[in-house]
Amino acid sequence: MQTLQDDLPVRLIATPRKDLRTCNAAELLADVVKRNREGFDFFPVIEVPPDDGERIVGLVEFALFTELTVPTVRVEECMQHLSEDNLIGADGSILSFITTADRRPCRLVISVARIEGLVSLSDLHKLPVRAALFALIAYLEMAMAQAIRVEFPEPGDWKKHLSESRHSDLEEAVGKAKEKDTWIEDLLFTQFADKVQIIKKSRSFNGSKGAFERTMKEIQALRDGLAHANEYAYSRTAAAAVCETVRKIEAQIDFLRLWPSAMTPTQG
Repeated sequence: MQTLQDDLPVRLIATPRKDLRTCNAAELLADVVKRNREGFDFFPVIEVPPDDGERIVGLVEFALFTELTVPTVRVEECMQHLSEDNLIGADGSILSFITTADRRPCRLVISVARIEGLVSLSDLHKLPVRAALFALIAYLEMAMAQAIRVEFPEPGDWKKHLSESRHSDLEEAVGKAKEKDTWIEDLLFTQFADKVQIIKKSRSFNGSKGAFERTMKEIQALRDGLAHANEYAYSRTAAAAVCETVRKIEAQIDFLRLWPSAMTPTQG
């Protein structure tokens, strides 16, 4: 999983520096707001020292203002100055950005000693993000399967936790796989929701079953949206919800790694 994250760095979804819309620190904020016709959430703020080239010195967030409420100030008076909170390495993983993107929705992307671009919450719809999210959820499902193997060495034990209809569907799928000589183990033919039910009904589970099931349904909804190429980050609010879901996924993976000794799952 770490290798996969390393292969999906932030630079894959960042807007290159040459394509950035910027503003000058000395400009009036109202003038900048008026010319932001594309509706960008952030502009990098630049200064041009007399003895040097253009340099980025901060960010201004337009979501804080409208043309009717913008204060009569210069950009430098309301911008975010450069800090660790709004910088990220170009080789940092996409997932590391997503886990905090709702709290820090715009980051300037650094490569070596230069700002090379910008990544923001609105970039969560891009294809590399879909790949990173789907891989993370697949890893969660693998962690659930491994937890079931640890607690139920015999398939007959975990199958008791399935509904009658799901048990019947499973047996049919297993039978067909054996006929085609493609069977490996019965557990591989369970669905995401099956694994959730098996874990929830386990004797080792003593947390809030309702909270666990709600969290896993939220994760499955994101999984289904990704699998069907649906739009899952269509607004700033929806994108922020994805960030929260990702934190919950990581919490569940941490819980399942210790199964069954962890006893109580963290709900994120």
